[in-house]
Amino acid sequence: MIPNPFGKFEEPRFIAYLMEVWMAGKPAAVRTPNYIRDNIPVDLLASCYALFLGDLFRQCPVHRAVLRPSGYLETQGQFAQRVAREVRARTGLPCMLELAEQTEFPEPRARFNDQAARQIFPKWDERSFWDDFVNYYTGKCSMERRPL
Repeated sequence: MIPNPFGKFEEPRFIAYLMEVWMAGKPAAVRTPNYIRDNIPVDLLASCYALFLGDLFRQCPVHRAVLRPSGYLETQGQFAQRVAREVRARTGLPCMLELAEQTEFPEPRARFNDQAARQIFPKWDERSFWDDFVNYYTGKCSMERRPL
């Protein structure tokens, strides 16, 4: 299972939506707050993949290594609250959330991996990740809004 990577240069999906709405001063809606998902900082995921590839090249041709890195394993509502806390602390934006009452579950309720990437890389700097993340999005959003 590939977790949901997020961070600088991510594919614009949930996090991009949150940042765009918050930068506009509006509350963000979380329509599926009860799904348990595995959101992983992209640099941490890249470090895991680099380690995996390095191990692959050092092993014999028939290598059966398994990599199942996990990031923030929590409900989407909890993850949105985590992102809101981190963004709020660095920007002062209110980062309001509206968690919907989820009654339908067309997808599996839980999708996640079982190898905590932060245990594989204990020196990974979470604070620095969030600083870079917020700087990327606030810089990107302010650049898009500048008149030409």
